[in-house]
Amino acid sequence: MSEIRSESIDIKGQKVVLVSVKGGEDAIGTFTMGASPHGGMGAVSRLLFVGNEPILNITCPNNANKKADKTVAICPGFRGYDQKLYDVMSVCFTRLNQGESLVSGMKDIFNLLQDGVYTVYTADYYPTNGNGSFFWGGYNVRHEIKGSAEHNAAIGDENLYKPCFLMPTQSLDYYTAKALNAAEKDVKSRLIQGIVYHVSGFHSALLKGFHGAVACVKNNIPYKCAVIEKICDPYTDRIAEVRPVVKPQAPKSGDEGADDRQPEQETASQPQVIPVSEQEGITGFRSPSVKIPIELFPKDMLKVLLGSLSEYKPPHFNIISAKLEASGRKKAVSNNVLPLDVLEKAEQMPDASMVESAYAVPSLSDEELNCLLAGDVEHNGRVIISPNFYASIVTACNFLQFTDMKRFIDFSIAIMDNPELSATHEYVAQRVSLQEKNTKLYNFFKTVRESRDEKYEKILSAAYTFTTRYEKATAKK
Repeated sequence: MSEIRSESIDIKGQKVVLVSVKGGEDAIGTFTMGASPHGGMGAVSRLLFVGNEPILNITCPNNANKKADKTVAICPGFRGYDQKLYDVMSVCFTRLNQGESLVSGMKDIFNLLQDGVYTVYTADYYPTNGNGSFFWGGYNVRHEIKGSAEHNAAIGDENLYKPCFLMPTQSLDYYTAKALNAAEKDVKSRLIQGIVYHVSGFHSALLKGFHGAVACVKNNIPYKCAVIEKICDPYTDRIAEVRPVVKPQAPKSGDEGADDRQPEQETASQPQVIPVSEQEGITGFRSPSVKIPIELFPKDMLKVLLGSLSEYKPPHFNIISAKLEASGRKKAVSNNVLPLDVLEKAEQMPDASMVESAYAVPSLSDEELNCLLAGDVEHNGRVIISPNFYASIVTACNFLQFTDMKRFIDFSIAIMDNPELSATHEYVAQRVSLQEKNTKLYNFFKTVRESRDEKYEKILSAAYTFTTRYEKATAKK
């Protein structure tokens, strides 16, 4: 019998809900299989499973380097998992939308997890794979998934972030137009649209809410999910060493130089911050969205955390492994069965690069953007983003597109109109041309199309594509 405990703690004014699982059923989780035939020498294979079914095969390159993005694909032959597990998730989903708390509403799902300590919260998700493809059929072909590394190099180990992209735990064979029609009515009144289990980096596996995800995108409704995120990574804080520094006394009257000095100054010791150093030992444990100092963990939860591995093979490992090896490759169902407008809207959603930049860059002032437009990577003696100019432009575009569309359009046009920044023209044009209905951008690209100026050479193709699409869309109205 599993033992589920929950606790709400306060971390610098932020409420964090913790759930510990002891003696769980090991029906949902991930584990490492061993060496992978994909990904080259040193690649490690990791599986996401539900019940006895292997669902996602995750290839971790470079000996499972946590800073490397993963290659992900649906396991061959996967058609679905046990109906009993599906029913448990459906019941929990109903409870959440009847107003029950996360802990109470998802208690039956907690029983299905591997042993460990989890944090639960709600967050908005983009129903894509993080690269412009709707998630449900976005993993049929094995490919590298941007933003799937456990430790994101762009964000850094010090910063927290919330996962926001999806992986499927259900075959696209289950999609039906009839179920979508029903979901379109339901999503308008739901408190929670989906339940997800965090897997790696920015990506979580959707356990419940597949047709709702399609309906939310189709009807421009935010896709709010209840998130289950395992806490298992130890971390060590970097601290600043403080030492007292005594100021010299001001000279007394009659001393040499007294006439040039101010009256006697305060002579008390003043603290001075010395360069950052790393303290010894572990400060606490973390997941992507939260860092919890050891002293804030309830003792019983800390025992569970220390007594359980971050990943381990479930008791029915041999059954899962046998199914993986015996499964034949069936024809993959593509995203093309979904409504075209849903696929088009998925392409316009923020991608992993944009989200990385939003977390990596605290802010960008107009003065800093003007420095970048002038070809300078520094402002007031400080590096704005990166010493590399091209990387700075890419990150700035991603950040602005995610946070401020008007500034993004203005910044992009200013770049493309400057021949001295031609090295960045092609990337910026490709990025900004994904916006479909911006009149200011249309007027600029129309000028580019009609101009014979050589400075527009690298963006001419994007200009034709954008203006043609814009004119067709406005003609339909």
